[in-house]
Amino acid sequence: MKRSGWVLGLVLFLIFLFAGGAYAKSYYHPRIVQSFLLLDDGDVEVTEDRYFSFEGSFSWAELRILRKGVEDIQFEGVWDAQSGEPLPHEILREAGSVGIRWSYRAQDEVRAFRIKYLLKGAVTCYQDVAQFYWKVIEDQHAAILELESTFTLPRPSPDLFKLFVHTSAEPGELTFSDDRRTVRFRVQNIPADSFVEVRLLNSPSVFSKVAPLPEKRYEAILEEERRFASRELRAFWLGALAGFLLLALGIFYLVLFVVYYFRYGKEPKIDYQREYEQEPPLDIAPCFLGVALSQKRDNSLLSRAFLATILDLARRGFLEVREEERKGFLTKKEYLVFRFSEKSRNKEAVSRELNRFEVEVLDLLFKISKNGEQVSTLDIESWGKEIRGNRSNFLRFIEGWGRDLREEFERRYFKILDPISERKKNFFTVLGVLYFIGGIFLTIVLSGFSPAVFLGVPFLILALFLALLGQRVLRRWSREAALLFRRFMAFRKFLTDFSLLREAPPTLLNIWDRYLIYAVVLGVAEKLLKNLRRYAEETHRDLVVPSWYYPAHGVAFNLASLDAFSGLDALSHRMENMANLRQALSSSSSVGGGFSSGGGGGGGGGSSSAG
Repeated sequence: MKRSGWVLGLVLFLIFLFAGGAYAKSYYHPRIVQSFLLLDDGDVEVTEDRYFSFEGSFSWAELRILRKGVEDIQFEGVWDAQSGEPLPHEILREAGSVGIRWSYRAQDEVRAFRIKYLLKGAVTCYQDVAQFYWKVIEDQHAAILELESTFTLPRPSPDLFKLFVHTSAEPGELTFSDDRRTVRFRVQNIPADSFVEVRLLNSPSVFSKVAPLPEKRYEAILEEERRFASRELRAFWLGALAGFLLLALGIFYLVLFVVYYFRYGKEPKIDYQREYEQEPPLDIAPCFLGVALSQKRDNSLLSRAFLATILDLARRGFLEVREEERKGFLTKKEYLVFRFSEKSRNKEAVSRELNRFEVEVLDLLFKISKNGEQVSTLDIESWGKEIRGNRSNFLRFIEGWGRDLREEFERRYFKILDPISERKKNFFTVLGVLYFIGGIFLTIVLSGFSPAVFLGVPFLILALFLALLGQRVLRRWSREAALLFRRFMAFRKFLTDFSLLREAPPTLLNIWDRYLIYAVVLGVAEKLLKNLRRYAEETHRDLVVPSWYYPAHGVAFNLASLDAFSGLDALSHRMENMANLRQALSSSSSVGGGFSSGGGGGGGGGSSSAG
């Protein structure tokens, strides 16, 4: 019995020892940088720099890619990304995939490996569109903190160049080059075993060596991505005797644009020299601030103004904010719950204290609520993502809300845009449109008489471009709006610059929640909260507990409670993406894109691992 007990104890000890070592060994990807060079013949050259952060001892890694969507995958090799030294490797070929496995030595360190491979026949050309549909990150992998992918075409594709990114990560950054040949996107915090997929659409003429299939697929692709066929501006070649007249009018229109720009397009000079302001420059509802700080409708500002309005309703006693968390397997998601107070149900108090735009937000929260008692940030986000027709619920709401807000702001306060510049801008645009339409008419009538009519064609195109450009560059602030903008930017600097915040009076800690409302609209809520925490710690003073806020699990309010509000910035970005993505999913745009969690039908996929 003693011998059996001793043996059993030793076995359990060894199991614990090896199991503990296995759990201690782990890795993730701090960064992955990819370059996809699309070739004339439809092949794609891929270069990846994969960074591994190892905890424990590792000696091998592998990448397997499914052959779905391609003719073949040809790995060239693996190199140490820092030294350029080639690493020992072997190619792994199976029925449905191709992989590469390489050897190295790593112990509790960060290593980067450069992998090169060729995707054969990865681009599919149809009669009306070329498509590269690919999982740039495989189905099974370790967590990725940052992914940056660049796609370069064989030649520019200005008429059609769209990239749609399917990922469960937060929306990131999407950048198109001016020559419409290169597009780059960057996303962060990609969960383990969560693929990232791209769908790159461009003109089939870009791939001169790929025979297009005898079918049209653009409409079907756009329907799958929830958008209509993109419209292309078609230039009309004009003809005959109208050429010289159109040429003269085109030169005049160009000169007029220059004159109008310097007289009506440049922002007014404002006699304002203050570097920062410690108080909000104007006691204005956050919803109005969402339209006062932009010369045109800005989904980012409106998204933040929407969230700031909800917080302001809580600050004024119509809501109570409670911090909650949802636990899953090895995960925890924190969110905020807005409980309706008795005051929010008091029609007299609502009509007396709230403007109609705040009432619209409060009514919307009641509508989204599942039980009439509360609504969470998760409920708001779920409602906002829901698509009706060709627009999300959130885009539908802020379109009407923002338009009416702007009209009401100008009725209560002042014009946002300079009225004289607006009149000149509209006149310039109408003149350009009339010139363009008249030029087309003359060309149609006279084109059969003389080729000289084509002399005016470049200026017709230029006039149309200038008319559209004039809608942007001939717009300027009114003097009152320019001053308000400058003052709020100075206030924003105060909120974000800790050295300035230190000069604030101690009473700041008593009214910080009021400052937070404005910081949300200005997009600096997280920065303000960090500065407030630091300010309170250095001055050894306590933040005044907001009567409308309740930390998680009934714990006492403290500096750590500020972290819950930091999630508002992320929610704002996600709701902004709901609006921006719907614009890209429309046929009215030829360039654009966004981030979504759908997809999965592209080529590639597979897995990666290390040990």
